[in-house]
Amino acid sequence: MLLRRFLVLVIAVALAFIAITGLGPGTARAAAGLCMGAPPADGTVYAETRQFVDTQSWWMPDADQANNAVTNTGHLHLGACVPERETISSGNLTVNVRVILHDNPGTADYVAMVFKTSDRETTVQKCYLRATAPDFSCPGPAGSGGGDFTCTGTCERWLTFSAPISDFNHSGTQEVRFRGFVSEPDGNEMRANFNWQANIQNGKSASDVTRDPFLRGKGWYTHAGYCESSVRSLPLPDGPVSGIWAPLVGLTSHTDGSRPATHSFISVDPDFHAVPANPGLVLWDSAGAFGPEPFGAAPLAIDTRGLANGVHKLHLRTSCRDDKLGSTNSGVMVVPFTVAN
Repeated sequence: MLLRRFLVLVIAVALAFIAITGLGPGTARAAAGLCMGAPPADGTVYAETRQFVDTQSWWMPDADQANNAVTNTGHLHLGACVPERETISSGNLTVNVRVILHDNPGTADYVAMVFKTSDRETTVQKCYLRATAPDFSCPGPAGSGGGDFTCTGTCERWLTFSAPISDFNHSGTQEVRFRGFVSEPDGNEMRANFNWQANIQNGKSASDVTRDPFLRGKGWYTHAGYCESSVRSLPLPDGPVSGIWAPLVGLTSHTDGSRPATHSFISVDPDFHAVPANPGLVLWDSAGAFGPEPFGAAPLAIDTRGLANGVHKLHLRTSCRDDKLGSTNSGVMVVPFTVAN
């Protein structure tokens, strides 16, 4: 309760500060080059500004739910250096996607890259997760093959997607979606879904995508449906932030029959693969949603003066309890930001 009151107070102060000064969370856009927050494996110098954004799907029991091989199948991550809201005007859209299985007994099948416009959704490429395939490849042509990637503990695999921007049937703000699929031993399925947008200039008719055009990280599990965390204030800041940074975020329920949001958690720089897990600097940890229901969003005030200068990670996790299956589905989004006070 004290945490909630403190956060509400800080949000009010932050919004007043922004209104008085006219300053928003964005800053001057950074020059093209290395990807902000990228892991060492992706040292690509990109033609446009990119940030490494991570989406995670968790299937893990709450404290009062039984913990066993059926109720706890760990994590599936999809992370990538994305040109979020950047302009791409020629050639291919190429993205390196990191797939992580953490304490997940399932078999990873494939990851799909989907182009979504105002009137069309097209799967433009499938990359299968094969145990013998090298990193930064895309095994198997679209629509064929099958994945056989399994893991004990924590394992990662990199996939490279590349498709011409002419595959979008419109220009303007268009959406790219990555979807990853894991078959669990009991026959259930775990999916991670990652939605983001770019400004595509391919000479075709202009028509912006309008359905929920913001950064979305979704976990999906059989019966439970979707559970999602999102960042609504866009674009992400390419340059440093300072003082009070107040992005608009949503950790709220889907309206499509999925299980409702039952817990929301926000922190800076956690490491949930560590033993013991490191929760980071916890900003919010409460039953229910963060933001108005259903599927709303609220400003989150972060006093960056309490953080060291440099790159940090904002972790957003929405949890959706499924009492029928006896476990909890979570959708996680992790975005980088740079502090310079």
